[in-house]
Amino acid sequence: MKTNRSYQILKLLDKLEILPKNLEIYNQALTHKSYQHFNPNSSHYEMLEFLGDSIINFKVSEFIFSKINFQKEGQASQLRAKSISSLTFAKICDDLQLSDLIQVGKGAKDILTNTKLKADVFESFCAAIYLDQGNEVLDLFLEKYLYDFVIQNAKHNNKDPKSEFQEKIQSFSTEKITYQSTKQSDGSFQSELIWDNQIFGVGSGKSMKEAEFNAARQALERMPKNQD
Repeated sequence: MKTNRSYQILKLLDKLEILPKNLEIYNQALTHKSYQHFNPNSSHYEMLEFLGDSIINFKVSEFIFSKINFQKEGQASQLRAKSISSLTFAKICDDLQLSDLIQVGKGAKDILTNTKLKADVFESFCAAIYLDQGNEVLDLFLEKYLYDFVIQNAKHNNKDPKSEFQEKIQSFSTEKITYQSTKQSDGSFQSELIWDNQIFGVGSGKSMKEAEFNAARQALERMPKNQD
């Protein structure tokens, strides 16, 4: 790892109050596989993302179980899905300026704005914290940067965006809502929510379900307040 790269990562970790034992694992967490084409000795984040995805899923489930007073499993599952979406993770990635340190290949700069990429990096970064610092430090990190999203989502009646958008539309229109989803070259999905012959929301995600979920969320954000 180059000296300037090390300095940038150390500066980020210092801001996050993390004293690294293994700096290289954070570099790996912030490196896309396209970078390896030009730097064959480098490591990329895919396996860290795999681990981080599972860890965050468990951590958020545990938080909902212990902190949110739900009586039905369905409510808890909806809240978890709402809280661990690609949009949420991408926002945190941007807020923490992890996005500024993502390494990609020379011909792949256009993917730096990709929501899925940023979400994957957040998951891999969480795995790096877990492996380098342990469970307790990761808990503190998630408490500071993720769990507020869970609490806010719980306060907003925990209705999933697709159902909420449909209910709002049906209160004044009989026009059918449809979703058109396509699989992307990176294995993710993109979905367009179409209503009144217009694309009213676009979302992406690791599954078609998540992409439709995020398209509906964007549609809700675009809906005029007087329709609320």
